[in-house]
Amino acid sequence: MCAIRSALGILIMAILHIISKHLDSSALTKLVARSDPNDGYAFIDDGVYVQLSKELMAFGARPIFVLEAHAEERGLTKVNTDCVKFINMADLVKLTTRYTSSMSW
Repeated sequence: MCAIRSALGILIMAILHIISKHLDSSALTKLVARSDPNDGYAFIDDGVYVQLSKELMAFGARPIFVLEAHAEERGLTKVNTDCVKFINMADLVKLTTRYTSSMSW
């Protein structure tokens, strides 16, 4: 489970954000600004279009996961592959157990 203690000893509960919609640059910027640096992001369905966004770099070192089958269906398996980790459905299920909670968008 992704629970981390802050410098003050406060337990930080990381969230897995599961995004199934295409988010424009403004929405991606808000997502990064309003979420915790320990959170993870899984893009599925039309959310995989995040690979085309210039805002992808705003995530920094935060983990970005893309459902490979959905990216493949949209011809995106060779776009910004150094910024994302491709996963399959079994990996997505495992991710939901690693994070304290998940939020679907």
